[in-house]
Amino acid sequence: NEQGELLIVKAGYKDHWSLPGGIVDAGESPLEAAVREVKEEVDIQVDPKDLKLAMVASRHSDEFLTHQFVFFTKLENDAFSEIKLQESEIVASKFIAKNDVDFEDMSLLWAIRFWAIDKFGYVNTKIIDNDGVKKEVVEFFAPMIGGK
Repeated sequence: NEQGELLIVKAGYKDHWSLPGGIVDAGESPLEAAVREVKEEVDIQVDPKDLKLAMVASRHSDEFLTHQFVFFTKLENDAFSEIKLQESEIVASKFIAKNDVDFEDMSLLWAIRFWAIDKFGYVNTKIIDNDGVKKEVVEFFAPMIGGK
C-alpha cells in the first residue's frame, strides 16, 4: 500500500501467514497465475505490467520439488478499500510493516521475512516433516543483480 506495508493472508489449511498466491494452471504463466490468484483470494485486480519479479524459489522435500515465483507491486490505498476474501480458502488478511516483521518468526512465510529486510533473489528451501509438523527452512540464498 502507499505506506509501504505488505498485504498478507492466512489460508485455513496453512499454519502460517503468506502472500496471495497458488498453483500455476496448465497453459498459464507464473505472471498470469499471480494476477489470477490475487483476484481470486482478495478480489483485487492487478495489472500484470505493474508486477515486479522479486524472488524465485526452489522448494523441495523428500517427495517433491516445486518452483515458486514471488511478485510484488505497489497499489494505492483505494485498491484495498473493499478486500473480499475467498471464503473457501482465506480466513484472514492484514497489512504488515517491515519494522513489524521478526526475521525469526516462523509463522510468516520466508518471502515475507525476506521482503522486510529487502532481500530479493533466488532461494532454495527444504520442507522438513517432523512427526507431521512441516517446517520450511531456507538452505541457500543468491541475491539478484544489484540486490543484497
